[in-house]
Amino acid sequence: MAYDVFLVSANEDRDTAKLIARRLRALKFKVWFDQKQVDETFDAKDARNAMNSTSMLVLWSENAVKSDWVRAAASVGHSRPGTLVQMGLDKTIPYEPFRTNKRFSIVGMTSRKTPEGFYQAVDELGSRDGRTDLREWMGYGSKDEDERADWLAAHPEDPLALHAKTQREKELGKKPAPAPEAQGAAALAAASLKGANGNGHRPVAGVKIAEAARPTAATIRQADADMGIGWGTIGGIMVAIAAMLILAWVFRSQPLTPEMRASMPAISNGTAVALTCPAGQVPRSLMNQVLQPGAIVDDTAE
Repeated sequence: MAYDVFLVSANEDRDTAKLIARRLRALKFKVWFDQKQVDETFDAKDARNAMNSTSMLVLWSENAVKSDWVRAAASVGHSRPGTLVQMGLDKTIPYEPFRTNKRFSIVGMTSRKTPEGFYQAVDELGSRDGRTDLREWMGYGSKDEDERADWLAAHPEDPLALHAKTQREKELGKKPAPAPEAQGAAALAAASLKGANGNGHRPVAGVKIAEAARPTAATIRQADADMGIGWGTIGGIMVAIAAMLILAWVFRSQPLTPEMRASMPAISNGTAVALTCPAGQVPRSLMNQVLQPGAIVDDTAE
């Protein structure tokens, strides 16, 4: 992710750094600031975020000059010409090569007090992103609505103006324009739907993909017609099924006559065996096919 400002401070100066980060973000600067940092190692992730930032803002103080992390970060910013911006939280002078660079003094800065050095530093940071008149914007109060509106109209491409425009559209219920990536995905989806449509019709312009894909009654009727299925066909199938069920019930409910039982195979119907074979005898067919005579085997012998 790209940032406008990479904010560097000692852990002991974290409260002031939070205040500065909050002020810069209110001006719609994208600020990288790790307020939970505890170690003193400037690792590869820190270096990557620093290299992806337009400016590096270093807060020098008595604690900062003793911090290995601050000095390492400041060295990265110093190695990129036109990147380093320095603020002084006290009268401490940093070591070389940072002592010769300009520092904006913000000694005594609080949530209610804004030193001149802060305005100058903001002007410097804004100029690197092509932003102007930020000092004028910071001078407006909550009651200066007309002045704010005039400033936004005069700077339509400034992040402050773009943010205000988005807020107005949100309040009016207007959805923001899709990002270029989303527009490209929608175009691909529309093209795939067109390719899948056998009749070659184009989707109606302005219709959402989800709405175009939702089946309607006309679409269902057309699909049924394409498959050759109508209400007549369905009715005929239902009548045939009902007739089969009725016939099965009628024939199942008829009792078997003695002649019918006698004609049934003896193996598959125990009742027929009992009627056609007297008690104490075995059917000849069973003797010939299953119970073949043979030698008696004594299976009790070991």
